Amino acid sequence: MKKTIFCAIALASAMTLAFAGCGGGKDPGPGPGPKPGDTISNPWWTTTGELDMDGDSPVFEDVEITLSTIVNGEDLAGFNQIIAQFNNAYRGKISIEVNSVNQNDYESTVMSQITQNNNPPDLIMTHQKMLKSFVEQKTIQPFDEAMEQSGIEISLSDYAADLAKYASLGYDGYTFSVPIDAQCQVIYYNKQILAKYGGELPTNHEELVELCNTVAAGENIVPIAWNTSLEFFPMYTFLTAVIQNGGDLYDESDYTVHWSEGDNLTAFTNAIKSIRDLVKHTPQLARWDAGAGALSDFLAQKALFFLGMPWNFNSIVESFGAQNGNLSKDAVLSGYIGGTSISNWFALEENENSDKIFGDAHFFAISKSVRDINKKAAICEFVKWFTQTASVGALWAEAGHISGSTVVTNSDEYIENEFVNDYITHFYPDINRFECIGNTPYHADLISSITKIFATTKNNTTAEQDKSAITAAQTELNGIITFF
Repeated sequence: MKKTIFCAIALASAMTLAFAGCGGGKDPGPGPGPKPGDTISNPWWTTTGELDMDGDSPVFEDVEITLSTIVNGEDLAGFNQIIAQFNNAYRGKISIEVNSVNQNDYESTVMSQITQNNNPPDLIMTHQKMLKSFVEQKTIQPFDEAMEQSGIEISLSDYAADLAKYASLGYDGYTFSVPIDAQCQVIYYNKQILAKYGGELPTNHEELVELCNTVAAGENIVPIAWNTSLEFFPMYTFLTAVIQNGGDLYDESDYTVHWSEGDNLTAFTNAIKSIRDLVKHTPQLARWDAGAGALSDFLAQKALFFLGMPWNFNSIVESFGAQNGNLSKDAVLSGYIGGTSISNWFALEENENSDKIFGDAHFFAISKSVRDINKKAAICEFVKWFTQTASVGALWAEAGHISGSTVVTNSDEYIENEFVNDYITHFYPDINRFECIGNTPYHADLISSITKIFATTKNNTTAEQDKSAITAAQTELNGIITFF
């Protein structure tokens, strides 16, 4: 459902619910999208023109593609480098023009461009969680027709199964989106501090708590430096704790949530407890603030672990070197900063989900505004090149993103890349144990509710207080979903 509808009703006081994350200015659109298993009897996209073929291959001549990307952090430089490589390799055939849109504005801005036909992009690159809204508003189209006519096959069997499963967006048999990568919060650690305490990284929650207690008791070191007010913490790390303890986010048949019931309540309360184990009961164990103190501790070698973002790797390394005697990058990497993941960090008891990581992924999708079959085929050519070329995957990994393509991750060029080998594969031990929010149009409201749960419970002292907060968030979110 359109979040602008939510906002309008909230402003009219028809409901006393909080609609955080509402993006104004969207057209209401053509109505509800599919439920799982739906088919398409009346396509909302059209195709014109004919392909110029040379045997089984299409011939491209000066095809211009506008790409709207949600990438706009430190990783944008690496992304633009990859685009420049493509434009050089396909000079005179296909060219990509990039426009970067801030993630907080991406959905409303790009949706409006497409629905109002106001300079819409041809290709979008956005987070997996947003794509269900795009297909519900019929603003994107599938790749299938272009692949069939051009012979450019993008097989979902060539991508990590736990990412590829989202590609149909609920329309079985269609490829509405193509996985690119995955990302979440990751762990940087100080090799020298770790060496003082045995040199072994913890493999589960119990070992992590034991190590943190040992470090805290030994010297003036913060075992874990993390910023829990950063938007990524409740969105990625808190949800990782929920998933690792066996929690389900929502019912895929109707999108409602059941967090305060049965095993789900246990998963949520265990997730909260797993973080309190590291902070609440022994506050000296972690930096628990909203400022830059967490990173400052790590750069000053006053923290063993730092919970950060993978695309900030280069700036972290450079800052560490500058603050510690102008160390070279090689010296920092070889002697000081290592990388590991939050896999197995939060499960209170080992279970089938203990090693899972929750985060987000980038996907490509075609705007419904594209009609010319030559442009659609050119988009397929670019998407396959970007997602299945080993050298591109390695460059994108260096910008902080693990490739979602098994063609890339199984290639020697990718595996032998120094950054991939030393950091990316440590940040993400198994791409097939990675979870995204999935195909729900209520992603923004769900994340808002999850954030409220974490913000409300992080300073609680009893299980009853936790359950009350979880129940309140569940009631509010289900009120939004069932109302519409």
